[in-house]
Amino acid sequence: MSVVSSGYIEPGIARIAIDRPDKRNAVSPEARAELIETLGGALADDDVAAIVLGSNGGHFCAGGDVDSMVDLDVASARARMKENHRLVRLLAEAEKPLVAAVEGYAVGAGAGLALLCDTLVLAEGGSIGFPFFRVGLTPDYGILFTLARRVGSAKARQILFYAKMLNGQGAVDIGLADELVPEGEAETWALDRAKQLAAMPPHAFALTKRHLSMQPATLEAALEMEAMAQSLSFVGPELEEGRKAFQEKRKPNFRQ
Repeated sequence: MSVVSSGYIEPGIARIAIDRPDKRNAVSPEARAELIETLGGALADDDVAAIVLGSNGGHFCAGGDVDSMVDLDVASARARMKENHRLVRLLAEAEKPLVAAVEGYAVGAGAGLALLCDTLVLAEGGSIGFPFFRVGLTPDYGILFTLARRVGSAKARQILFYAKMLNGQGAVDIGLADELVPEGEAETWALDRAKQLAAMPPHAFALTKRHLSMQPATLEAALEMEAMAQSLSFVGPELEEGRKAFQEKRKPNFRQ
């Protein structure tokens, strides 16, 4: 029985969600394996222009499945983390737009999944939490990397050390979430953002995502990365379509 649901919600826009509502969509080993397979397929599919990570049953993801964290030794625990990292890398290295639609809980691993997306849409009743210390664990799913890049290192330290849950406008104000929307409308808004991002030039978008993730440490490094990326863009078809659309006073179609 599948524990991940997927499909097109509009042409070019795929929706993927853990489907374990009785467990508040906690990430079990089975769910993780299905997410890897499903996301990998969507990212490799030329017909998919953007992906919405959604939720079933009122919650985005309540974290890792604690019931599956038993009878582990160091070797099996490390193997488990290596599998988690396959999923993290798929999201972190995705060249296509990713939009998270958070209703209910996005905590622990769920927060990690949401923070790996390009845009995080949060419903008014949603919560993003980092309760790792409460169960004797350290942060995972890339959170030590992604959280500080979103909210700054000082805020990330306080959030993690005090195992905080954040919701509503407070989460948006510190940059943890990008948009606060009415309860029950996170996926509607996420779809709209996914459509907007899907209309962007895919090659230029992918290059920009890559450069932002590399976060050059100096101006010279940034300028060198810029020179390489823009040189590729100058000779590609996206600039030609953009130029024609500008001259013809129409919206560009970068996926024709």
